[in-house]
Amino acid sequence: MRKLLSTLTLLLPPALLFIALAAWMHREQAQALDSARAAARLNNLSPPRPIAEVASAVAAMKLVTVEIDTTIKVERGDESWRGDVIAAIEAPVRLSFGTDLSKMSVSSLAFSPVTGEYIIRVPRPTIIATQVFPERGVPKVDVGWLRLRSNAGEYYLSQARKDLPAVAQRLQLRPDDALRIESTTREQVEKLVRSIVGDSSHVAVSFLDTEP
Repeated sequence: MRKLLSTLTLLLPPALLFIALAAWMHREQAQALDSARAAARLNNLSPPRPIAEVASAVAAMKLVTVEIDTTIKVERGDESWRGDVIAAIEAPVRLSFGTDLSKMSVSSLAFSPVTGEYIIRVPRPTIIATQVFPERGVPKVDVGWLRLRSNAGEYYLSQARKDLPAVAQRLQLRPDDALRIESTTREQVEKLVRSIVGDSSHVAVSFLDTEP
């Protein structure tokens, strides 16, 4: 996957790269899910599948992705005896997070005969792509009494627009957004595992960096 991402990065501009990456991730995930469903052929009365077999099937799914939309605000300006200049733009951002399942091992999966529950531990989702929409940004310019908006104001506004991508890369998620990403990731992994072991099976998902 890293080789494919490197090739795309060299050949495509940022906007097209994000679209191509998103399409590829969704296609990979859909194909893996279809393959898992086809391979399952289980009914609700079937005994538990061997852990090694389930772990191998989960690893074949490669990647679980979650997208979240948020906004960022960038301010640029200058202080002067002629009056201060503050230019700001607030723009929407789409972040894609991924959980790599390709290295799933038997040690990351267990089955409890007491509760009849599959217990799986996966990597915590990390950011894999960022897309900024500056054309949908909302600009705001405040200039001092001896400053001209057409000169100083527009200059600093253009600087704020230019810095949007860099600020987006350093974006810190709000706690509720981070919780939503983790919750959605768990739900997706649960769905994928059930497609392998049976839709009525109980599945518990946690992250590798948390206590069992």
